[in-house]
Amino acid sequence: MNTTKSFFLKLTLILFGLTFILFYDSSAGTSLQVGLSSIAEANVDTTNFTFDKIWGYLVSLLGPGVALYAVLIARPLLRNKLIENHVTQRIDQIHKSNSEVRLYCQQLISSYTPLIYKHDRFKIEDIKKLNEDLEKGYLLTQDSSSEVATLIYYLKNTLQQYERKFNYYEQTFHIYSSDIFPFVINVLNRVVMYSTQVIPIPATTEIRNVDLIVKPLNRFVTDGKMSKFKNYRLGVNYDKDSASCLIYTDMVNQTSMKHLKECASIVMSSSQSIAKLLYLRNIYIPLVWGAKKYPKDALFRIELTLVGFDENTNIGIEGEESNKTVVLYYSNLSNFDYLPKLTEETFVGNFLDDWLRIENFKFPKPIKFAYVTDEMIKIEVDRKELQEIYNSYRRKIKNNLRIKRDKVSMFEKMWRLIWNN
Repeated sequence: MNTTKSFFLKLTLILFGLTFILFYDSSAGTSLQVGLSSIAEANVDTTNFTFDKIWGYLVSLLGPGVALYAVLIARPLLRNKLIENHVTQRIDQIHKSNSEVRLYCQQLISSYTPLIYKHDRFKIEDIKKLNEDLEKGYLLTQDSSSEVATLIYYLKNTLQQYERKFNYYEQTFHIYSSDIFPFVINVLNRVVMYSTQVIPIPATTEIRNVDLIVKPLNRFVTDGKMSKFKNYRLGVNYDKDSASCLIYTDMVNQTSMKHLKECASIVMSSSQSIAKLLYLRNIYIPLVWGAKKYPKDALFRIELTLVGFDENTNIGIEGEESNKTVVLYYSNLSNFDYLPKLTEETFVGNFLDDWLRIENFKFPKPIKFAYVTDEMIKIEVDRKELQEIYNSYRRKIKNNLRIKRDKVSMFEKMWRLIWNN
């Protein structure tokens, strides 16, 4: 229907221009003939004849000029109409895909909910079946809204990493269906909510041309530009500062499954979301704990990443003041093993803060220090000490959490605006 309207609009403009041309051509011919007859009969001088002739030419050019002006005026309108048609079709496609994803997620929720109450030991066959279900769901989200596609993407990839860990640590995982399915259902419920309420309407239909190849190679390729909407995000949002990333990280951190926290950190490849969760609680601990032995060698650099934390409150039975602690989970996400095995002393003495770059950072005295796996350790510390660290470096923490945007000069902004138009 929209395409038909656009076609009739173009046809109307063409007929309008032709009507002007024929009308003014006939008028010009008639006026020219009358002028010549008058000259012959009245024996008017050459000056008047030349004026009438020039006037006839101007009148004859008026028709094509008006038609050309109409075309120039109509071109932006036609362009905007085509863009609106494309946006409308795309929104309809997104809503259709969201409906399919919502129906599929509700089916999964219905099949997973009874498993929560069985308390069965989770086996490798169960995690494989779960990943197969999520893979099908992810394929359905290819045309869905960004929030829906992003959450399914994070969930699918996290559990794929979890399957690899499960294969390696199957004897020590001791995971039950009542542990993992509440988390999966919680994420799927969030997806259902987004697929129902999110309205993917762009804030602007402005089109911008972007280079597919970086400078200076873009001069040596053909078709090196691509047109896209300026502010219209579709599909998976890979931005580590996005709200979807923070929401998913918080959902993972609320679980008691430390291995799942490690797998989610591998997928995120960033500590920004964990830093924001610490900032919300007014506490701080190094997010990336780097070894001092090879401070400048990227190949042999050993780092321990904070993949999650738990908050504990210990209340005395005789009315004593409650003691609040935080359990930190640090994991070696690189492919290099750290040998020899870490102890409390070597951990505190041989590492430095790689996120805030604080020199001579003093790690708080651990209450407990233990290995979870060969790649993960857990450290319990007093919450008050983490609050003191936060208060000391609050401004620097806020600066690290700010979203880094590209600085573009005013001249460059004006040039891009003119060039894109």
